Amino acid sequence: MHFLRRLFKYMIRNWYALMLSVLCMVASTYLNIYLPKLGGMAIKEVLETQDFNALVSITLQIILFTGILGVLTFIQRYANAYFSQKVIYDVRNDLFRALQRQSFAFYDRMQTGQLMSRATTDVNRIRWFLGFQIMGLISSVMLFGGVVMSMISINLTLTLMVFAISPFSTILFAIFGKKIRPIIHRSREHFGVLTSVLWENLVGVRVVRSFAMEDFEVKRFQKPNKDYYDAMVEATRVRSIFLPLNSLIASITIVITYWYGGLEVIAGRLTLDQLFVFSTYVGMLTRPFVMLGFLWSGYQRMVAAGERVFEIIDIVPEVKDKPNAITMPPIKGHVVLENVTFGYSKDRLILKGINLEVKPGETVALLGPTGSGKSTIIRLIPRFYDVTSGRILIDGYDIRDVKLKSLRKQIGIVSQETFLFNTTIRENIAFGKPNATMDEIIRAAKMAKAHDFIMKLPNGYDTIVGERGVTLSGGQQQRIAIARALLMNPRILILDDSTSSVDVDTEYEIQQALSALLKDRTTFVITQRVSTIRNADKIVVLEDGRIIEEGTHEELMRKRGAYYRIYQTLYEAQKEALAVAEVKAAQSSDAERKRLVREERTTGRRGA
Repeated sequence: MHFLRRLFKYMIRNWYALMLSVLCMVASTYLNIYLPKLGGMAIKEVLETQDFNALVSITLQIILFTGILGVLTFIQRYANAYFSQKVIYDVRNDLFRALQRQSFAFYDRMQTGQLMSRATTDVNRIRWFLGFQIMGLISSVMLFGGVVMSMISINLTLTLMVFAISPFSTILFAIFGKKIRPIIHRSREHFGVLTSVLWENLVGVRVVRSFAMEDFEVKRFQKPNKDYYDAMVEATRVRSIFLPLNSLIASITIVITYWYGGLEVIAGRLTLDQLFVFSTYVGMLTRPFVMLGFLWSGYQRMVAAGERVFEIIDIVPEVKDKPNAITMPPIKGHVVLENVTFGYSKDRLILKGINLEVKPGETVALLGPTGSGKSTIIRLIPRFYDVTSGRILIDGYDIRDVKLKSLRKQIGIVSQETFLFNTTIRENIAFGKPNATMDEIIRAAKMAKAHDFIMKLPNGYDTIVGERGVTLSGGQQQRIAIARALLMNPRILILDDSTSSVDVDTEYEIQQALSALLKDRTTFVITQRVSTIRNADKIVVLEDGRIIEEGTHEELMRKRGAYYRIYQTLYEAQKEALAVAEVKAAQSSDAERKRLVREERTTGRRGA
């Protein structure tokens, strides 16, 4: 019932369309009840008076009312379709807003396929019920009431005999509902798992092909597919038992009508035209009974789907604005972590008592083995998660006391796993700043050393990158992502191994752009690139969630501790690339020196 109350709030917003649909339904129900009476009148005229003119008049009335019935049905269905689509439009918007509000922890727990199933299949299940089945229910109830009153007016005894078996249908509905609802709910869960496996394979198709794991994935898909198949077969079995039984009860009522009604006609207590009208009403009465079987099944599916949808809408985000949260003013980038402890689950801490101060404009390189807490730190700064204990301050503000949007708008992030939307390069770069001018977009692209390759593409900045940027190389994708972050002109920049997918030449170009750009910005860098690490103002080495070393490259090299060992290992692996980069730097410096000399000579000649 809680779900129905929630759904009613959406329905009442669009009461006008529902009211129009119901009014047309009332009128069409009246005509449906009246038309058999006209048929009875026609039979009576033929049998008793044999008046041709009267027969023609009644026939024309039947044609007229049938036409009116068609118009009313059209209006009713159109209004009802508008009503159901508008309700689902609002539900779908609220569901999407709820998904946008959720913190990263929510997505850590939920499977993508489950969410896709709820946002599409379950939402459409509600729409189907509202658009077709709920009007069927209203129509059945009105038709049932009108037909019963008409039947009583013809012959009360015959009506009571017909309704003597109606309790069997009621009992049947109750048993059916009790059995079908958990089966439907289970089938929806299995469908969500099935969708998740399918989604993973569509996204990771290149990985599957690379490792020749097609057969393995086919076998992995078979289990959720079989679970969903079994649940649907079980639901079909229950319906296959229930619906024929319901139809059998309807057939028995018709047999009783002809048997007892025929006796009444023979006895002279019922005319032939009355028996015709009564039997027509019995046929119309069986329709609501049969319809109720389908409606009850649809209702159970709709409730199961609705509960899954509103479960998501009702989830309170773990990370959200406080009631009295303030707007973060423009920041300088002074970041302080005070005794920060954090765990993705209560029983396992990732960070343990982290204390770190980063002054405005400093670049901090975070180093450490996998699982040491590097990525966790940079996820806490934009408040993707809330700390378990301790606090994070930016310019003296506890980030939990400021509005999330005002905080995140001042932080630029380039993650290791670059994500591009299936739209143009221009729109991807301007994603965080939709009102950016073309000049601003080009400037950001040039800073990220992306402009040149963009201009070589067929449509330049209007080139569609494909799903997840599939038409671009890894290095090109990362440069687009860097440009996207730079366009925001953030005071804090987070680079999570942002040059991992580029070659030495490209990395050098990006580093040249970033070295000037990072000036006066607070930057957190996670990287394995030696050239980036040693140029950092501060290097932080983590191990098992704790800071074990902190300082500049020179300071930590003199200590010959953990950083020294890490650096030596990385240097050996990258020394060839470093040599190439040094040559590039020398060539660049020489080219810059020659350019300045030419400018000086030109200026001198003009002065002369």
